[in-house]
Amino acid sequence: MSKTKVLLILVLAAVLVVTFTILPGCATTTATTKAAAAVSATGGYPVYDALREAAKANKDYPNAPAKGFSLAFTDIMGGIPFAISVWNNVQAQWKLAGGDPAKLYYADNQYDATMGLKNADIMLAKKPTVLINFQFDSKVNSIIGIKFGSANIPIIAVDVPTPSAPFMGVNNFKVAYMAGTEAIARVEKAGGIDKIDKIILIQMPAGGEVTMLRSEGFYQAFADKYTAAVIDPKTVRADGGAGEAEQANKAMTDVLAKNPDAKTFVMTSINEQTMSGVIAAVQTAGRWDPEKFIIITQGCDETGQQQLRDGLTDASIAYFPEKYGEYLIPGAVALMQGQPIPAFMYVENQVITKDNVDKFYPKK
Repeated sequence: MSKTKVLLILVLAAVLVVTFTILPGCATTTATTKAAAAVSATGGYPVYDALREAAKANKDYPNAPAKGFSLAFTDIMGGIPFAISVWNNVQAQWKLAGGDPAKLYYADNQYDATMGLKNADIMLAKKPTVLINFQFDSKVNSIIGIKFGSANIPIIAVDVPTPSAPFMGVNNFKVAYMAGTEAIARVEKAGGIDKIDKIILIQMPAGGEVTMLRSEGFYQAFADKYTAAVIDPKTVRADGGAGEAEQANKAMTDVLAKNPDAKTFVMTSINEQTMSGVIAAVQTAGRWDPEKFIIITQGCDETGQQQLRDGLTDASIAYFPEKYGEYLIPGAVALMQGQPIPAFMYVENQVITKDNVDKFYPKK
């Protein structure tokens, strides 16, 4: 099967996710039915939109709309810069919304599918009004969706889809295509595609088809520019694991061993933690030369910002995790009130380089 056909299958899978996503949360809830009817009648999301404006102002929400409700948050991996930024903003926005900190429940999924399922059961026992599910494994998310749906507890999924739940995070194909476009500009400046030996996509298959678009969009940008016939022989897809450096390090070590003669590379990965492992593998193999690598990452968390400043990477597509709560808390509070929210709450993105990183993220 050609790479183009693979991409088309992935895009079709993404379309199916859109088709079967129910706007306000779990498909079996009464709140979902009412919310769907409300959005049909109004043609918009007035409550969510008003809450979003309050969140963006970073001031107390009018009338403390979260008062009396409870919220569960399962974190993809506590301790990494991206997740820390998300959790900090969720806490801050919950407080601004009038939520009781004692009724904001937290669990760390530790990039582990078994732990993610265990934490979901713990949270389910607490009977929160809404669950924010930040968990990497798409199969586990399907189980979580069924369990919480049966309990009539709406879910908002973060970055990795949960069936029948609204999605908050990045448009994966869009950010990948942005990264590919940025890489192509640098390839052209370096003399063109003939000067590149390998295009390395460090992927996360465990996240499911939609998350795979975060790298397949990168490939598509190159195929659109140079044709698949030119790109396919140069493209290497590697399973970087669940998003941690150690698994990505092993994946890149294997790639290097299988391509001993390759000297010039274009690389992208699911996040900057994985890219840390990739770069470490190249350095350990004695093949590191910044002039021979074009590296575009995803997220631009604190790790990514430092990589840019250190000259290890060329650009990052910023997700602004420090603003995730400005989407998640308005969405959660609207669901608590039985009001509809968008099926997809996409963050804004920006290409960040060494030249403009201090503009967006001034040094502390």
